[in-house]
Amino acid sequence: MALLYSYERLYSNGKLVKRPSKSIKSPYIADIIIDEQEELAHCPSLGISGLLNDEAKFLCSKNENSTRKSKYTVELTYLPSTLNTTVLTNTNPQFGNKLFASIIKNNIIDEYKNPLVVKSEKKYKDSRFDFYIKKQDNKEEYIEVKSVVLCNFDKKEYPKSVKNPEIQRLDIYKKGAIFPDGFRKNKNVPISERAIKHLKTLVDCKKNNYDASLYFIVQRDDCDYFKPSDVDQFYSKELETAIQNGVNVKAISVKWTVQGECYFNKIIPVII
Repeated sequence: MALLYSYERLYSNGKLVKRPSKSIKSPYIADIIIDEQEELAHCPSLGISGLLNDEAKFLCSKNENSTRKSKYTVELTYLPSTLNTTVLTNTNPQFGNKLFASIIKNNIIDEYKNPLVVKSEKKYKDSRFDFYIKKQDNKEEYIEVKSVVLCNFDKKEYPKSVKNPEIQRLDIYKKGAIFPDGFRKNKNVPISERAIKHLKTLVDCKKNNYDASLYFIVQRDDCDYFKPSDVDQFYSKELETAIQNGVNVKAISVKWTVQGECYFNKIIPVII
């Protein structure tokens, strides 16, 4: 597996005590226990849709900058796995872009090998995409990247003889990475209007003779496939429309280690 990223140093055995912190009420700041001491830690992705709550265990980095309110940053958190082991995922929602940039740099995807031009945060009309690439064949492409940390078990994968499977038997079922997920007051609106706009604009790119792609970076290695989350039918419908209009949609699984290293794992199927 190709190495995509490596932290210089991470502190292990961290445990979250309370988020928001008792002393700083921002949801991005938590009280943690590290090396048997209570400290403040920055949480880049809040609670990661319930994955980073009280008693959660994680790995964190340390910053000695005296101007910061928190000395530590939660970087990786442990997740339960279907194989009775532990799986790590990154907690920073912007890290998908960093990993995709490394995938391009390391020529892992054949279509993007030795690109002529690579730009990040490239503007297209009234939108801004994560990447713009001019490929060896001079074809130009706009790319949007989404970081994925959540998963569920698709009931279609359950054997018909099993009605209500026990949690300890879930290792025989397939696990699907899902996106999007997040809080919204009204379930009759999309979770992210911005994500919907990106899909529509990618379709516009195709209509104007650009290549257009959406990559889901699944930041865990225990998922068999990706699918749009059932909780947001708006996004699911727009994703299907984008695929029908020629937008290239792929999901890439990566593996994080306790040493703070991230490796390219594999491309997994996208199921609509």
